[in-house]
Amino acid sequence: MRLNSEDPRYQPDQAAKLLTTAADAGSAEAQFELAQLYEIGLGVEQSIPRAMELYQAAADQDFPDALNDLGFFYFQGEMGLARDAEKGLKYFERAADLRQPQAMFNFASMIDDGNIPGKGAAEAGEYLYRSLRSGSKEVRDLLLERPTMFKQETRKALQAKLAENGFYTGTLDGIFGKGTQGAISAAF
Repeated sequence: MRLNSEDPRYQPDQAAKLLTTAADAGSAEAQFELAQLYEIGLGVEQSIPRAMELYQAAADQDFPDALNDLGFFYFQGEMGLARDAEKGLKYFERAADLRQPQAMFNFASMIDDGNIPGKGAAEAGEYLYRSLRSGSKEVRDLLLERPTMFKQETRKALQAKLAENGFYTGTLDGIFGKGTQGAISAAF
């Protein structure tokens, strides 16, 4: 509530103090939330080094959101980090395996792009399906609004996962027509 700008109790500096207490006690979630505050300078003085220290502490405890964010930072070379795509992919995969919705989607995209040796359309379809089933509206919307962002084989693999789980009865053709769109919405 202290970070909700629409709540009359909005006090980012107080939120930062509470999160600091929890982060110092070892809470990975508090470390992650506090890292975000340091990243943008909300309730605390902006400090990218402190933010990165907290992101890493949360990731070291397998906090999926921190793993996903570190994956992005390394993959893109952001937050003062040298671009290290291989390290970024490892973070993404770990976050995806812990069922973080955006990480599963991102990892599926990277498989689809051919960036993950030894993984193909079937694995990309599996990660997409899991991401969709996590209840991520963002994932559902992307799949419905930009269906051709994935290669046809990956789209077929997603259709196969939808069919395997009773959501889809159509042809596995990689075309996201009304049947596939309905299955995506139902699986969501």
